Amino acid sequence: MIFEAGTPPQAWSEFLKSVHAETSKTGLAPSNAYVLVRWCSLLLSALAVTSHWEEWGLKILKSNSQALELCLSLSSRTNVRSSALFVTKQALRKIFTARNGLVEEAIEILTSKSGQPSASNAVMIGAIAGVCAKEPETKKTVSSKQTEIYAFYNREIIGSRIHIDPHIANALEGFFASFATKEDVEKELVPSLERALLRAPEVVLDDLLTPLFSSLPASIDLSTALRDKLSKPLFANIKSTNATIRQGALTAFKAVVLKCYDTDTISKLTEDILIPLKSGKLTSADQRASYAEMLGMLPVSEATATVSSIALAAVAGKEANEAALNAETSALLHYLQWAIENNLSIDKAVIDAFVKGVSDKKVNTKRTWILRLGELIWFTLEPDTLKSKLSSIAEAVMIPLLDLWREATTNSIAMAQSGLITAAYVFMALSYSRLPTMGSSKIQTQLEKAQIAQQVLAVDPKPSFLLNQRLYGKITSDDEFRWFIRALTTIAGDVAKSGAPDSAIAIAWSQAFIFCISCSAIPPLLRTEASLALSKLYVHNPAKISQIIISGLWRWRNSVEAGEKDSASAAAKTGNQHLHLVVQSICLSSVDISKFGGNVSETLRKEQMISLFVLSRPELLPRVSWINLCLKVQIDPGELARISGDLLIQQILGLTDFQEMVNVVSLKLNSGY
Repeated sequence: MIFEAGTPPQAWSEFLKSVHAETSKTGLAPSNAYVLVRWCSLLLSALAVTSHWEEWGLKILKSNSQALELCLSLSSRTNVRSSALFVTKQALRKIFTARNGLVEEAIEILTSKSGQPSASNAVMIGAIAGVCAKEPETKKTVSSKQTEIYAFYNREIIGSRIHIDPHIANALEGFFASFATKEDVEKELVPSLERALLRAPEVVLDDLLTPLFSSLPASIDLSTALRDKLSKPLFANIKSTNATIRQGALTAFKAVVLKCYDTDTISKLTEDILIPLKSGKLTSADQRASYAEMLGMLPVSEATATVSSIALAAVAGKEANEAALNAETSALLHYLQWAIENNLSIDKAVIDAFVKGVSDKKVNTKRTWILRLGELIWFTLEPDTLKSKLSSIAEAVMIPLLDLWREATTNSIAMAQSGLITAAYVFMALSYSRLPTMGSSKIQTQLEKAQIAQQVLAVDPKPSFLLNQRLYGKITSDDEFRWFIRALTTIAGDVAKSGAPDSAIAIAWSQAFIFCISCSAIPPLLRTEASLALSKLYVHNPAKISQIIISGLWRWRNSVEAGEKDSASAAAKTGNQHLHLVVQSICLSSVDISKFGGNVSETLRKEQMISLFVLSRPELLPRVSWINLCLKVQIDPGELARISGDLLIQQILGLTDFQEMVNVVSLKLNSGY
């Protein structure tokens, strides 16, 4: 470059002035900010080995700092942001290697008050810390400048009176991760945090604390700092009438709790939260919900498990507000699950609270308690634990649960309208999977009387509450979807034994499962959960499940084609849009099959690909390719065509013959299409 050739200042000074001025402009486009970052990085690398550094070096460093911050704040493209950081760090490594003492100068100019610092300088300071942390000598230098960096952070970020953007709030992650110690945090940061939480909570809780606490090394224990210094201002802000401050305080509390390990201190903190909750001093339902959420975030120990569960059961048993009850029972579940995993017994007071809740006359209260009971039992997988720890609570709630079950089988529409149909899904899922393993003769007798399999698999004269698209087509909440998926999963074995893959029961079940993957109302996370559940079922019974699902896909597609209004496809409101996810769930790679702990023979995979030959065309199912599916399941499509050509031809003829066309036309006519 011209700088390395010893050119006189008049040849390059104007260009440097232009770059310096350009980086000071506001409203730059992301592409321009990125170009400036690259220019500044090149200039820094070149200036570091010339005599021109004294005049321009630190100025261009500040220009690079400004351009880098603009690039990170303006660009929505991850690759642009990461590339800007990468080239900046490359330049920093070169100049720190070329010039002694530059680390101190850079930190001083970026953190100094006289240099008109701003919070935006945090991005470059974080980059410097990240680069220096990898070299022993430069790491020592940054360590000697920690006081200045902490002062800058406290003044410009924690002490800010205006909103701080996320990329700046998280800019010093590299510094905290590599240089922070417990003593530094308690001495340099905690006092400033304490003051900021009292002075400007709307700023510091929007969300400055989560990046800070998340960046700290795992070895730092903040238990004492939280209880002695931060808990009171956080509790005060959790009682705020401002929802943003209240939520910010909860988020900050959760972030700091993840760095708390001292059991005794956590026990005291748990008591600090429990006392106002169980004493009735929290008159606001929002405050009770927030305190319960905090309890649900705390690590559990033997000292807190029993005491907290009893107290929360008592509080939740008297709760009238739905949101507060949801938070209180969630916290109760948090302590009960830990207690069961660690071989502690459930206190009778807790069992009584569940019985009272499940029997409550208020629909929402009853539903909440049933959901918590379901989660408690569902996630306890060991038969011995189920038998020794949960059989007593299951026996105690069987009568009210059976009453709800009978109501669901006889008056399912009213149950769906009230929202209590979820209780039937919970009971059904548990009845098939967990309750029989408890070894309780009382439970077993009640289950036999309920005739669950006969009731659930009924399709004539009308479908059961589980297989009726008029009911599951109205599901809206995540809880309902989750338990509906679990209920469908648990009866898959009985469906597979019920008859042919295109029997009425198998078709009804497949339509319900495809609905869970295709429905427009289901969140992406639960859509994935349903797909995984189907894959697990397939791996453990590939022949039956694949046949049932393929028959179901044809039925779904024909329903869409015919415009059937009273069908699962119509209720899903997505047509054939997501059917490729269903196909992918039963066409798994060998890695996925191993992950699910099963085995699918080559013969079965070939038979399945033959069955999918006609269906797996983009014209029939969008985003589905038969050749790609064959390759995914490790079947050579060309070889399969050669050795099974007759079977493939039969598939084509069987699915496109005259009778098939008649069936499609009849379906259209019957639906009024």
